[in-house]
Amino acid sequence: MDGMAERIWAAFWRHKGAPLTAIRAGLEDFLRPDSRIPFAIVAECEGRLCGNALVIDNDEPARPDLTPWLAALWVDEPFRGRGIAAGLLGQGLRRCAALGVGRLHLVSRPALRDFYVKLGWQVLEDAVGAHRLTLYGREPGAVLSRP
Repeated sequence: MDGMAERIWAAFWRHKGAPLTAIRAGLEDFLRPDSRIPFAIVAECEGRLCGNALVIDNDEPARPDLTPWLAALWVDEPFRGRGIAAGLLGQGLRRCAALGVGRLHLVSRPALRDFYVKLGWQVLEDAVGAHRLTLYGREPGAVLSRP
């Protein structure tokens, strides 16, 4: 868990001034066996952690009505372009389908729109929240496509 906490902190929270200890503490919920959501998905490459994603209740304060969300999708630079991110997304969708989730949401920078659309995610809104992100939705039971 420490490795994933450090990755998530470095990629998404360090520049905002959030302490690593807060990210570690927040990930403890992911280890509770009675918890359906949230959960974490990790990818291993060459014997080490190389990617991760989380499924959480909410990832966008501007849209508190939507749940659940796929968040913190990250693949280390040397391993990008190998389908790892698509695999993490697919695993998140499959687990959500097994849990009976009707729709999974995510937000990204607008520059990543083509990536998500090619994988079957529908654009629901543009310029969402303070960071003007693109909001996507996907039914977990839908057939997964590959880029």
